[in-house]
Amino acid sequence: MKKLPRPLRNAVVVAALTGAVSAFAALVPTEWRHRQEITVTAPGVVRVELPDATFDAAQPDRSDLRLLDPAGRETAFVFDRPTVVLSRVVRPASFETRLENGNTVILIKAGTTDERVASLALETPHPHFLRPARIETSPDGSAWSAVDEGVPLFRQWGAEKLSLPAGHRPATWLRITVNGTTVPFTGAALTLAAGPAAEPVPVGARITTREEFASESVLTLALDGRHAPLAALELDTSEPLFMRRVIVGVRDVRDLVSGERTVGSGTLYRVALEGAPTHAQLRLDFNHVPLARELLVHIHNGDSPPLAVTDIRIKRDASTLLFNATAAGTYTLLSGNPQTKAPRYDLASFIEQMRAAGATIVRPGPLQDMPGYQPRTSLAEAPLPDVPLTGAPLDAEGWTRRRGLQLTAPGVQELELDPAALAGARTDFADLRLLRAGNQIPFILERTGLARSLALTPEIITDAKRPTVSIWRLQLPHSSLPLLRLALATDTPLFQRQLRLYEKVTARDGRTYERTLANGAWSRTPEPGSPRTRVFDLADRPQTDTLWLETDNGDNPPITLTGVKAEHAVVRLVFKTAETDGFALLYGHPQAVAPRYDLSLVARQLLTTSRQSARLGAEETASEGFARGALRHLKGGAVFWGALSLVVVVLLVIVARLLPKPEAPR
Repeated sequence: MKKLPRPLRNAVVVAALTGAVSAFAALVPTEWRHRQEITVTAPGVVRVELPDATFDAAQPDRSDLRLLDPAGRETAFVFDRPTVVLSRVVRPASFETRLENGNTVILIKAGTTDERVASLALETPHPHFLRPARIETSPDGSAWSAVDEGVPLFRQWGAEKLSLPAGHRPATWLRITVNGTTVPFTGAALTLAAGPAAEPVPVGARITTREEFASESVLTLALDGRHAPLAALELDTSEPLFMRRVIVGVRDVRDLVSGERTVGSGTLYRVALEGAPTHAQLRLDFNHVPLARELLVHIHNGDSPPLAVTDIRIKRDASTLLFNATAAGTYTLLSGNPQTKAPRYDLASFIEQMRAAGATIVRPGPLQDMPGYQPRTSLAEAPLPDVPLTGAPLDAEGWTRRRGLQLTAPGVQELELDPAALAGARTDFADLRLLRAGNQIPFILERTGLARSLALTPEIITDAKRPTVSIWRLQLPHSSLPLLRLALATDTPLFQRQLRLYEKVTARDGRTYERTLANGAWSRTPEPGSPRTRVFDLADRPQTDTLWLETDNGDNPPITLTGVKAEHAVVRLVFKTAETDGFALLYGHPQAVAPRYDLSLVARQLLTTSRQSARLGAEETASEGFARGALRHLKGGAVFWGALSLVVVVLLVIVARLLPKPEAPR
């Protein structure tokens, strides 16, 4: 059948679309908070490229978007997302490994010539390695064509790359040569090529904060808008040689407990050595529609120094609106109505015809407030300023520790507990209270998956009775510090030891006993890449401020510790305030019951809002608590009883003067 000319084809499509548009019930534009103008110069199919502001103003699923023609009538449209062509993963027909000239050679028979092989992923149980590889393809197993060489394969510190490019070729055979012989490869999976994917478009984003935690860096990204369908992250760094596991997360609330939800993860790397081809993967693909203008990017550094990041770019899929303009003029795009449902247009059945037609590409004008905006009911979006700022009064009797707060600006605050507060508070943090002018300030407790590290100095202790045993004393800054783990580092090249971490605790009867907190084996070999660190997870919270680490060397020389780091969890209090002074944190009450605040009802809105950083001041202690009232310092003391005695004496004198004097005897 002869293909119609494009103008005639467009005319046929427009005619079909015009017949597909049904009558709509009249809508009230003032029920939408925002509007944008779209200028159409001629009738026909129109493709609208949506800016970040449109996604931000609309609901997350874009169910509230509506389009009005120049006469103010509702116009049907279809939301067009790029077509995703899924690739297929298959097992090879055969997999064989052999050793040649000190290298590992892997021979794979793909078993197909009809489909192109995009990549392959090797499988290995080896926990820690880094090797360059060469990949070749062949139609018959004898004539080989190189695809790439020097491609890094690795698995280190949680990051791994076991995939290799196959050149999108219709290959029957593949040959991979891996330098070295110590890594056993047990299988492979082939990814058959998918159709070309539409390139995502940039989204406005910037790095607002960067914090260094134990073995990881956390970068906070501020997005220019919410609700855009994010598709990729691209990392900018000048580092020539690195590999890092990267996790993209968002703040989340589940069962009134604050945390973080992972929305994407992968390994980014670059290998750029002089005289060798550069290999890099600096893009991480993921799919997420953010409910807040914030992303958290975790870069896991392992034992390497923090990665120098110059920029992070975020991209979204190239989603557009398609509609049939029956006339030229100014169309209006409405957004911002949480009370409406998604429309159901017959036009959705013609999306393939609309894609095939020659569409005019336009962009809407700036977002404008709707004049006379009036939501349908009073159930419109509940703004965050409605959260309660003040709770019930609190008598501070029984709270033995107090810290002032330093706030830089009003708004939502984030207060991280330092080691002193973590050590002084209860394990369940039920004794934490925020106060201002005698009233509680409602807060939400946020337990993150992050950790801070404290550098400890190991002190060698000699035990004459046990000359083969190495003992180190580790001094903590506070007693009862809730440690998660202990990381040890050494330069000793070859050893195998069993270590025990413990503390010496004094029981109520005065006897001292050893309380084991962690134990396990630690070994190292001179092989390149052998880890120089060992992490021990603690079974319980230390009760004292001194830890002891010991190992029996037997007939071997002692090992040398080059560094010891103790890690504790990051715990935060999140609250909102309109003031910046007069705030205090109370803790150290063994019988306190965990508070219950109505603030938990809006926890999601609060925790996903941009925050200010509050800081703790110096600690004050009171053995009997910070009780309210002018006589709280007199309670139970000599001054109190002296004052009370003086009052009693004065009262007795006054009463004695008021009593009638006895008459003299006649």
